[in-house]
Amino acid sequence: MSRTLAILGGKPLFDEPMHVGRPNLPDRRHFDKLVDTMFSNRWFTNYGPLVKILQARLEERLRVKHCIPICNGTVALELAYRAAGFHGEVIVPAFTFVATAHALEWQRIKPVFCDIRESDFTLDPSCVEELITDRTTGIVGVHVFGNPCDHRSIAETAGRHGLGVVYDAAHAFMNETDGMSVCSLGSMSILSFHATKFFSTFEGGAIVTDDDDLAEKIRLMMNFGFAGREKDRVDYIGINGKMTEICAAMGLAMLEQVDRLAEINRINFEAYLEALEGIPGIACRTPSPALSARNWQYVVATVDEESFGLSRDSLVEVLEAENVLARKYFYPGCHRHEPYCRTFPGSGRELPVTDRLSEMVMCLPTGEAVTPAMARMIGDSIRLAGVRAGEVRAALKEGGHA
Repeated sequence: MSRTLAILGGKPLFDEPMHVGRPNLPDRRHFDKLVDTMFSNRWFTNYGPLVKILQARLEERLRVKHCIPICNGTVALELAYRAAGFHGEVIVPAFTFVATAHALEWQRIKPVFCDIRESDFTLDPSCVEELITDRTTGIVGVHVFGNPCDHRSIAETAGRHGLGVVYDAAHAFMNETDGMSVCSLGSMSILSFHATKFFSTFEGGAIVTDDDDLAEKIRLMMNFGFAGREKDRVDYIGINGKMTEICAAMGLAMLEQVDRLAEINRINFEAYLEALEGIPGIACRTPSPALSARNWQYVVATVDEESFGLSRDSLVEVLEAENVLARKYFYPGCHRHEPYCRTFPGSGRELPVTDRLSEMVMCLPTGEAVTPAMARMIGDSIRLAGVRAGEVRAALKEGGHA
């Protein structure tokens, strides 16, 4: 039925697809100069000068002691889990990108999926407590949509049980809470610098920690286990997790843009908030009040089918017909994917909040490719879709035809 509810019919609202996560761009001249430097140096990888500069600037920007650039966020997760000494079972939310769980599986660690809080989509500390067994060695929190986990409760629980805590902060670049960077929480945090993220290095990531010993261990692990510059002594079973110079060049150029991009995102969010206000069944979710600084990377809305008249999936189809490519983050939860659904029976009863929200949440396009006027047009389209859905339901109820 949703296709018959395309907003205006005929020509889509936008000529070009409006994507969630469409890459933001740096100043091309700045980027080109950095690339010229890379070619002049003939140094393309192996912890080159651009990577070193990026590392120092990220540490300063995020106010952390160590920010170690990695080739991508998934490898950063694997390195962090291994450096933390995780084994056996680790508690992790199912409402996250599947890489958070896959990285545990790759390290032969069993992810034990935990439910989330409806208020901010992050780990429910009371559910964490219920899942701890004698096989549990750690907790992985995810700052979903940049909202900080309840780090105090998680730290208290972890301390009582002797568990390590690692945070997936892929959405939280530049976000702050309690007077500190969200990335500084736990023993370690990982960042993703994928092209779709607020801060991008084409492809990349980082591990953040204030622990000198952990930082030294990670640097050893990410470079084949080589100790020192001579590379004639291997002290650990390592892998190749190094960031390349071309990715660092992109990062350095993008770092000059982050304040501007955050402001663009904020203005877009406010336009969406105004446009969606008062639509029955549609809630534009505001960032957690625990945040004192935020990147506004995600515009998150929930769709209540009963009140709106269309399911979230049907609304996504309607918007797609208008060239607005909303995303169903995170659908389904990790516990509904293979191989986890076979090893986590009864998950629907055990993760009710995750299952309910994964059927309701959608993210709308933002970033520098979106203007406030576009955001209002998308909001108006959603409003009209709800009106049309109401008209169809009324007609059907009266015995008419859609």
